[in-house]
Amino acid sequence: MAEQLNQPLGDAEFTHHWYRRFLQRLLAEGYDFRAFSDRVGDGDVILRHDVDLSVDAAVTMARIEADLGIRSTYCVLLTSPLYNPLEGAHRNALRAIKALGQDVCLHFSTHEYWPANHPPGADAIERRVQEERSVLEGIVPATDTVSFHRPPSWVLNREFDGFRNAYAPAYFDEIGYVADSSQRWREDPPRIESLPETLQLLTHPGLWSETDEGFVNRVEQAITDACRHAGRNTRSEFIDGGESR
Repeated sequence: MAEQLNQPLGDAEFTHHWYRRFLQRLLAEGYDFRAFSDRVGDGDVILRHDVDLSVDAAVTMARIEADLGIRSTYCVLLTSPLYNPLEGAHRNALRAIKALGQDVCLHFSTHEYWPANHPPGADAIERRVQEERSVLEGIVPATDTVSFHRPPSWVLNREFDGFRNAYAPAYFDEIGYVADSSQRWREDPPRIESLPETLQLLTHPGLWSETDEGFVNRVEQAITDACRHAGRNTRSEFIDGGESR
């Protein structure tokens, strides 16, 4: 194991194998994984996942992290076109993530309510966030952190009353920020030797799998998987489920 950890990671691959090795290297370099609610200092990483494409993929990553003793935060999108957090299978998956010792919080889409070029007042944002957080709390215990989906500029480096913004200065501007959005790493692919002493690390579980694939293929596969899932459930309920009353 020690020999493997000393080997260069090489170019970033969007595989679970590469992800595990990357986390192992961070641990070997002395990084500690913290929650958003913790006091964060030198050598600390806040590991966050925005669950945009697949809840099942999120469970896989949570298991990898639990196996390594790593704590992370999974942000759930209630308005996703690809999964329904209220549905039994997806609800159970979110509870499985929580049972693995990971935090769960809201992934909130401002785009469902306001145009990106017409920012609302803080009160309106806080009210809508609270409405969605109440729904999420009915599914799984959630923290008061909120991650904004495809964040417009008017939520960046900003504090809100009533919830902790994952893009507040303390987590975005005042420490390092590394993200795999659209499989285009913010600035450069993460190299252990050049990472900041303190950082927030964001991944999107649906972009990772057993084999390396490009962004478009990952999204197309997520669409296919969601349609198959919906088809199985619909046939089971309306065709195979017997007469309706």
